Amino acid sequence: MAGTICLTFHFDAVSLYPGMFGVTSPSTASRGEFGARVGVPRILKILRHEGVRATFFTPGLTVDTFPEVCKEIRGDGHEFAHHGYRHVSPVPMTEAEEREELLRGIDAMERHLDGYRPYGYCSPASDLSPNSIRLLREEGFVYDATMCADDFTPYWCRENDELGADGSITFGTRVPLVGLPFSWTLDDFPQMEFVLGRGLTIEGLNDPRKCESMWLADMDFMAEEVEDGVYVMCFHPQVIGRGARIRVVERMIRRAREHGFAFPTCLEAAQNWKARNPFQAV
Repeated sequence: MAGTICLTFHFDAVSLYPGMFGVTSPSTASRGEFGARVGVPRILKILRHEGVRATFFTPGLTVDTFPEVCKEIRGDGHEFAHHGYRHVSPVPMTEAEEREELLRGIDAMERHLDGYRPYGYCSPASDLSPNSIRLLREEGFVYDATMCADDFTPYWCRENDELGADGSITFGTRVPLVGLPFSWTLDDFPQMEFVLGRGLTIEGLNDPRKCESMWLADMDFMAEEVEDGVYVMCFHPQVIGRGARIRVVERMIRRAREHGFAFPTCLEAAQNWKARNPFQAV
């Protein structure tokens, strides 16, 4: 079966810690700095050697903080996609606040990357507000990579879903915004990182080989069972770029090649799926 693997890197850098975890210590900031100073160069070296392009979901604050690193990423032809401005969840925001976050993130890329405009989005903390899908459409986005209603098959997003406190749900209206499936199981951060934050602790530090085994098993399943599957892997430069963990990226690329997978950016994967599945309002 034909298949696609999208290698994505959430280049949160320093923005992750004050934005998501409410932590502002210098030692915590240095973990994000590692992603820019060490993690990204290691990742780019592998992608160049393998001839693979990837998608970097990047907060606007990261672009403003590390513009030269972002220019190097873009110079290699990789896609930049939107990941908020400050890496904060849009869920508690007003509509105006969420739109401002979107616009600030777009503006940072346009200023530093020669007018580059992102067309993909993944929410910080991988959560959406009731306004998110509509705002993405209004601002011209092509795809969202936040939701989890499938594992290896893209689908059309919906607006105006209503979830009751009792668990009841009223499904909204399908809209022409491609959903590229997200899963925490294909995310290196909860598996490998250790974070103590305000009210949130992540106890990662798993053996990279254990994580690799999980991720390759899902890749094998998609190759065997899903027609035209799209496998979206979520890495973080400050996580996967540390020490021997980077070898996992190399081995995943090799396994994907054994399966005959293509390596498009997320935008290309979304556009390819749209071409095969024209939107029809229902």
